[in-house]
Amino acid sequence: MLTRISAQALKPRHGLLSLSGRTMTTQPQVKKLKGVIFDMDGTLSVPYIDWTALRSEIGCPSGVTIMEHVTGLPAEKSAWADGVLRTVEREACDRAAINAGAHELLEHLQSLGLRLAVVTNNHGDAMRVFLERHGLPFEIALSRDDGPLKPSADLIHKALERMNLTSDEVVGIGDGKYDIEACQKAGVECIYLTNGEPTLSHVPAVGSLSEVKSLLDELFSCA
Repeated sequence: MLTRISAQALKPRHGLLSLSGRTMTTQPQVKKLKGVIFDMDGTLSVPYIDWTALRSEIGCPSGVTIMEHVTGLPAEKSAWADGVLRTVEREACDRAAINAGAHELLEHLQSLGLRLAVVTNNHGDAMRVFLERHGLPFEIALSRDDGPLKPSADLIHKALERMNLTSDEVVGIGDGKYDIEACQKAGVECIYLTNGEPTLSHVPAVGSLSEVKSLLDELFSCA
C-alpha cells in the first residue's frame, strides 16, 4: 500500500512547478493511495482531436461545453451536431496512438495492487474501441453514457463508488481543466498532465505519463 510521506521529505522537482515557477507548497489530500482515475482523450491517448476546429464546425460558443451546446440545439440540428461529434470521437479512438509511458505506468500501478478506472467525456462505444485496441486493463470504465460529463463530479463519484474507495484514497490524472475541476468537486487530488505544453496553472503537474511514477514515489512511500 502507498502512504504519504512527510512534507520535509518532499523535494521540489520540475514536475511540481506551476506556470509561474512556484513550487507546490501544499501536500496532496491523499493519505493512502489505493486507486487511480484516468482521463482518456489526451491522457491515455496522444492528443488527436482538434477541439477548436470541432467547436467551430458545430458552432459551439466559448464558455459552453460541447455537449451543453449540442443538447441545447433544436432537435434536427442537435442530431446533426451529435453525429459530427461522434464521428470525430470514433475516428480519434480508431486512430489515436497510446500516450508514451501509459503501458508502463499502468503495469506499475497494477503491480502495487491499485484499482484503476477511466472516466471520459467521450461516448461509450468510442471509449471501448480505444481501450480494447490498446489492451488497457481497466476494471471500471465510465463514459458520458453513464452520467453528466466533467466538469461535473458525477462520473468521478460513480468511479469511487465502484472502486469502493473514498476520495482521499484516490488520485486522478487528466490533461484538461474539466478533469481538474471534476476531481476538485469530488475531493480527489488531480495530477495535471501537460503533454509538454502547459496551459493551466495547476500543481501537481507532469509533462508526460512517464513522470507519474517518480512523482508518486516522491509523494508516497510503500508500506
